[in-house]
Amino acid sequence: QCLVTRINNFFGNDWKAIPDIYPTIMKDTRRENLANITITCTDNIKSRLDLWNILKAVPISEYRSHETPLYWMDFGNTQDTGQVILGTVPKKIRQPASKLYETVESLKVITRYVKYEKVKEKDSGPSCSLAEALEKQDLFINSTLAQLGCNILWKMFRNGMIEHHGLYLNLSTMKMNPITV
Repeated sequence: QCLVTRINNFFGNDWKAIPDIYPTIMKDTRRENLANITITCTDNIKSRLDLWNILKAVPISEYRSHETPLYWMDFGNTQDTGQVILGTVPKKIRQPASKLYETVESLKVITRYVKYEKVKEKDSGPSCSLAEALEKQDLFINSTLAQLGCNILWKMFRNGMIEHHGLYLNLSTMKMNPITV
């Protein structure tokens, strides 16, 4: 919520951060709770897959509606590693023609990067939302990922384009690997 407040103050926006549990079935999803950009930090594999199934099932009425899910930014982490991935919900989002840059109409979402059948459910679990989870993870993994993820959004808003739509971070080795568009 703090980062949303900063963005609102800087840009004069009226965005809302809704720290809540997302519905797991489409019939429980209210249209007014949808947004162009959905930002998540889920605690387990099932919730991430449930969310993706809902986002991709929402009919795309028009790109100008603030209730049309266009982008999904997902954060995930283990004790000292994590990733941020910004992907497009629709199969394609039409981009303006450019003579300077090669435009891309689609970005992979997290569920297309990770083969969840290979991930052990015990490796997923409370990592963002429970106080006792802080005993299982490094102190700055979440805040570092949040700042880096917000930087991707900042570049998208400020420049109207991004060169990287995600990253992998390892705090133990102090290495970050960007995911190019």
